[in-house]
Amino acid sequence: MQGGTNLLKVRDFNQQVVLETIRGASGVSRTEIAQDTGLTAQTISNIVRRLLDEGLVVESGKKSSARGGKPKVNLEINPDAGYALGAQIDRDEIALVLLNLGGQPLRRVRHAMPAGQAPEEVVRLLAKSAKVLIQEAGGVDRKMLGLGVASPGPLDPENGVLYEPPGFKNWEEVPIKQMLQERTGYPVLVDNDAMAAAVGERWVGKARGTDNYAFVYNGWGLGAGLFLEGHVYRGATGTAGEFGHTSLDPNGPECECGNRGCLIRYCSPREIISAVERRLRAGESSSLLYSWLKKPGQLDLATIRAAAIAGDRVAAEELAASGRMLGRAIVGMVNLLDLQMVVLGGKALGEAAYIYRREVEEALRKILYPERREVRVELSCAGEDSGAVGAASVVLHAAYSPRLMSLRSA
Repeated sequence: MQGGTNLLKVRDFNQQVVLETIRGASGVSRTEIAQDTGLTAQTISNIVRRLLDEGLVVESGKKSSARGGKPKVNLEINPDAGYALGAQIDRDEIALVLLNLGGQPLRRVRHAMPAGQAPEEVVRLLAKSAKVLIQEAGGVDRKMLGLGVASPGPLDPENGVLYEPPGFKNWEEVPIKQMLQERTGYPVLVDNDAMAAAVGERWVGKARGTDNYAFVYNGWGLGAGLFLEGHVYRGATGTAGEFGHTSLDPNGPECECGNRGCLIRYCSPREIISAVERRLRAGESSSLLYSWLKKPGQLDLATIRAAAIAGDRVAAEELAASGRMLGRAIVGMVNLLDLQMVVLGGKALGEAAYIYRREVEEALRKILYPERREVRVELSCAGEDSGAVGAASVVLHAAYSPRLMSLRSA
């Protein structure tokens, strides 16, 4: 739990700490906030009064004290106090979600990526879809906080520039932030899809109240968004969590990065598809064989996942093998950072995410050091929308979460 300070110069920080405490609880009293944050009762009273006046918080009834005496007034976030749009850009589709301040999705939509992937076409489609979602929701336009964009890296989150993400044609240096701000008129924030998903899980998912965790995002790329000591961690150059090129086997397959046995060579959709196709060519029995022979080269990951769930041995074994390699890499990350939780999400997991969870949990049981540590493994509550939900949450997080950077002197 984030602690506050009673120094006058950090009033805004304290207010964010109190708001975060209220947001993370299902009804909390002023007394409980003081106990959780270390702030004085008078400071809490002043901050809560401001939050009520600004409409960010509402009083939601009373609850009896465990020690008897006067019932305590509960405080909760006012979900209609603000809204944020989130957009995820992936190589084959675009997803948008509208969230309220309470983290509830109000509207969502998906579109196929425009043919040719031209940045200008993508921006036009995003802006048009954002306008439609806002109109459909009704009455939210005046309370819109902004638009968040989640994308595969490499990217510059501060300036909102994408630098040739893998699988994107003609995206050498795209100022997506500027382009969308001009199109929509809203403030725009841009972040890596894994980091955005990590923020989303903190706001609306299973990482609420957890200070040290990683969101492992498996889409067309593979990376981790990190929260350490309750704050987003990006590292010295902003590339923390890029563990897709962690080498797990020096004798493994060569990677495009020049190394061998990188995690991405075992977990990306194209690698899983290739592994299944090799076994089909070798003549192994599988329910996938007929469709593969009928349409060579058109086998996709969704079909493999469905076959695995239906009991196909080849499909299930290849997904499990991918999950085992992911588990090995996660064990190393947990050992290094002493994480409390790992959340798994992303489009590549889909309805077969439970297979990956099982393999990661098994790896943590077998090889985590020291053995007595307990590390939770969870599946993202946002499912395939984790990137878009995360992108919207990035806007909410920037507006209302306490950040130690704000305490630095000007």
